[in-house]
Amino acid sequence: MKSKLIFLEKYLVKYFVLLLGHTLNFRIHTEPPKERCIYIFWHRNIIPLLYLHRNQKIAIIISASKDGELIAAPAELLGYTAIRGSSSRGGTAALLKSFKLSEEHTIAITPDGPRGPRERLKKSILFIAYHTGLPIVPVAVNIDREWVLRSWDNFRIPKPKSTIDITYGDPIMVRDKEEIDTMLPYLQREMDRLQAENREIKLQK
Repeated sequence: MKSKLIFLEKYLVKYFVLLLGHTLNFRIHTEPPKERCIYIFWHRNIIPLLYLHRNQKIAIIISASKDGELIAAPAELLGYTAIRGSSSRGGTAALLKSFKLSEEHTIAITPDGPRGPRERLKKSILFIAYHTGLPIVPVAVNIDREWVLRSWDNFRIPKPKSTIDITYGDPIMVRDKEEIDTMLPYLQREMDRLQAENREIKLQK
């Protein structure tokens, strides 16, 4: 019975994302890179980005928990390759798989998941960037009309016909192993700055 519910859920979420996404008005303020990279975005913003970047040869790292399965299965139906693992469960296997897939895929990571704290980076993103040689590209998202869940991340669900403002940051390279320990505060500031700038763009429209 449980397996049947999971099977049904992944198709329900897939078609929910597709139907909702079709009504959304996306305003892209800076173009995403054409080459492979590592997208990082906060966990609460995953719904509009799942729709926007579907079928683009992206591998997304998703928690190996039961909650992660609610995202992983629909994501695969939307054209993503799911890498299951997190800092607390299956992390080593997820890192090794991300290294391999990065040879042909862009990697997507929610660096504050799966348990938070909300909108705070973890060092693993720098480790992945160094070992894959791919640039980190921060992604900021704002939604003008939304439902916000009472979850650890204040998960956002856009309301139909809402406007989504998206800004992609400049690529950030991790060229030296020592930078894994030193660049985290800088990357956090860049994520915060980009989100604030994107919010100002939304308010000015």
